[in-house]
Amino acid sequence: MTATLPLAGPTRAAALGRVAAVLAVGSAGVHLLLATSGELSALAMALMALACLPCAWHLWRAPSGQVWALTALLDAGMLAVHAPMVVGGGHDGMAHGPSSTVVAGLALVTVQLVLAAIALLRR
Repeated sequence: MTATLPLAGPTRAAALGRVAAVLAVGSAGVHLLLATSGELSALAMALMALACLPCAWHLWRAPSGQVWALTALLDAGMLAVHAPMVVGGGHDGMAHGPSSTVVAGLALVTVQLVLAAIALLRR
């Protein structure tokens, strides 16, 4: 009979937080890539990129239940705002479908939302 030693709870929680932090930085990067369009919306994109960084910092340093809950709320909000534009082609720049950058951004936020749900359910 063999016994396996599970990872300690805090170690697993910290690792999950760090993965989510990297995804948040990736999301900030996607916003910055989209901010290079030269349009007025570029300023909004740059500000949204800045909004991702505090979550990334807190997820990396101390992923508490409150941090996970705020992350999940922001991720759900981002999906609620951006997904209909991508699916319905509601943005003028997406007349021929969403760019791979936009799809990558939505994938990042979806994975981050799943990680937040896992972290919150484990508490």
